[in-house]
Amino acid sequence: MKVLLLGFEYLPIKVGGLAEALTYISRALASLGNEVIVFTPSHGRYQGEPIGRVKAFGETHEVKVHKEEDGSLRIYRIGGSLLDSTDVYGPGWDGLLRKSVIFGKASVLLLNELLKEEELPDVVHFHDWHTVFAGALIKKYFNIRSVFTIHRLNKAKVPAYYFHEANLSELAPYPDLDPEHTGGYIADLVTTVSKGYLLDEWGFFRNFDGKVTYVFNGIDCSFWSEEFLEGSREERRDKLLKKLGLEPGIAFMFIGRFDRGQKGVDVLLRAIEILSKREEFRDMRFIIIGKGDPELENWAKNLAGTYNNIAVITEMLSREFVREIYGSVDFVVIPSYFEPFGLVQLEAMCLGAIPIASSVGGLRDTIISLDREPHTATGLLVPPGDPWALANGILKLYSLYKEKPEVIEELRENCRRRARSFTWEKSAKRYIKVYRGNVDRFFEFAI
Repeated sequence: MKVLLLGFEYLPIKVGGLAEALTYISRALASLGNEVIVFTPSHGRYQGEPIGRVKAFGETHEVKVHKEEDGSLRIYRIGGSLLDSTDVYGPGWDGLLRKSVIFGKASVLLLNELLKEEELPDVVHFHDWHTVFAGALIKKYFNIRSVFTIHRLNKAKVPAYYFHEANLSELAPYPDLDPEHTGGYIADLVTTVSKGYLLDEWGFFRNFDGKVTYVFNGIDCSFWSEEFLEGSREERRDKLLKKLGLEPGIAFMFIGRFDRGQKGVDVLLRAIEILSKREEFRDMRFIIIGKGDPELENWAKNLAGTYNNIAVITEMLSREFVREIYGSVDFVVIPSYFEPFGLVQLEAMCLGAIPIASSVGGLRDTIISLDREPHTATGLLVPPGDPWALANGILKLYSLYKEKPEVIEELRENCRRRARSFTWEKSAKRYIKVYRGNVDRFFEFAI
């Protein structure tokens, strides 16, 4: 099968989880014997060769393409004009919309060039709303079977003006449109990244009743592996805590964006305040990694200034150092309000760090909760947005560590085993079923 993938991030260009997902999906599809082509903006990181021009917003824009090839996988980094902006999702809202339109037109131009020497792809698979213009144009002009994957709903409104500029006036009957609805409307099949997220957001996905399904993401446990680390877990933990200026103790970690909408760092910080009244708190160590909302950063830093068992890191860390932290801490706290799939829990589980997480979306799909299935459990799920429930969950796992260390070791091994079951090859095989239209789908009457 010949597959064309469209996405705004592709490694080494990375803002969020989309980059890893698109990169590993394309590699896995190619490893299964498919011919895979990727179109992605260059974002100013690659200088390509000119292939032509497109018109948009009253101007002519030169299109340049940088090609990478690895067996049956080809990546085309499309540059020129706004596609050379180093701001992946910008510059600004208008800049992002213009960039998305130009990427759509440039993708058509590039596909036309490729068709001079090769056959049409069997399917176009476009990811997130930034590629809806490109996916819709390719569907319109080439009549290729199409699949639209939503990694995380944005729920934004785009003025119809941009659809007119993209030569997609027929898709713009209203002054403002949700491009995610548009992508779902034109696609033959719609997917998201977990069954839990599909059900949590059924109010949106029900619009595509009968043509919507899910495909789990995967994880590369060959990188997130303790094989790269030395010493016992306790030795690594004490060394890490010392490096961060903390005394030895049982270590809990948070890593994520400091925002009030998704990641729930505010829930964790309030839970820490609740725990600070308990005797057990003195033996707990909290490593909080991330940046974003200045008020949340200040709250975290004030807690670290008040208590000597909290370390806050707001700079970007290398993947290797994050791996070291996962392989050293005892627990990873993931207090998200919502989570389409989530990578933190699987990265942590690969390295034997036990997640304490909100019971939402992909977290609910990937973590087997201790209070539900104690012998196969891989962590603990708690209600989202509830700092008291989170504090109690942290206390429960702390007490288990103290009183039944053999159960903790069983949880760690369950984590490693469970994480290894989420492979990108499995994801790719399910996507192939989606491309062929022979995958299970969700219907309103069955929910």
